[in-house]
Amino acid sequence: MIHPRSLSPVRIPSPTPESPMTRFARTALAFGLALSLAPLAQAADLPDARRLIDAHIAATGGKEVYAKYGEGTTKVQMEIVENGMKLDMTLYGRGSDRLSVMSIPGAGDFRSGYSGGVAWGMDPMNGPRLLEGKERDQQIEQSDARIALHDPAVIASAKTVGLSDSEGRPCYRVEIKWVSGRESAECYGTEDGLLLSSESTVTTPMGDLKQVSHMSDYKAFGAIKVPAKTKSQAAGMTQLITIVSIDPTAPDATLFALPTAIDALVKKQTGTQAGSEK
Repeated sequence: MIHPRSLSPVRIPSPTPESPMTRFARTALAFGLALSLAPLAQAADLPDARRLIDAHIAATGGKEVYAKYGEGTTKVQMEIVENGMKLDMTLYGRGSDRLSVMSIPGAGDFRSGYSGGVAWGMDPMNGPRLLEGKERDQQIEQSDARIALHDPAVIASAKTVGLSDSEGRPCYRVEIKWVSGRESAECYGTEDGLLLSSESTVTTPMGDLKQVSHMSDYKAFGAIKVPAKTKSQAAGMTQLITIVSIDPTAPDATLFALPTAIDALVKKQTGTQAGSEK
């Protein structure tokens, strides 16, 4: 190591318009200005959020197909990475009605749905219950085709904020504020324009959880193209979700009838409200 005192003093010449120091200063100033303006130039070059969203919708089926997003029967296989548990889930949709059914070996059936304005859940741990607050809003949003379409009527603002990546795949990050007050982020591939990842906060019986999902292996299931594989992470757990099949035929309406236990809760709630009004 050379001690500073061993260095010979260096005389710094007084800058003149023609001196090398002046030219260096001018170059440094220009370089510094270019660096300071670089983020502005990059921001100006970012594609518009609406254009990214519309390009993804067009590439995966188009607006007419998305208008019926979620209708039909979708069979899904799910794996919990941390414990190796594998299970099957079936999602049913007809109009705005929704029903999901999942069986966990040794635990029982987990069901949730939305029908006739009633959002509900039923499982061995929590029993039958009517969803309220943000949980109910979340269930309703899943039944609203406008959410899948990113209809401007349900979006307060959407902005492309920069380049990002989804497990090494470059993408444009779009931050969205929904009219409902919910906020989320989506990342669209720079090469194919497909949605590669999403971030949002989901409400569960355990409270609000941040969820990050990475989508891959886009495949056509009839008229719509969807990611056949999704890796979703929340609360330290990783779920690998694989779409097995999608049947676009609307299920019979009787499938969405409220379970007896849920119907009893609705009648009890209605009776309590009627009594309080008196």
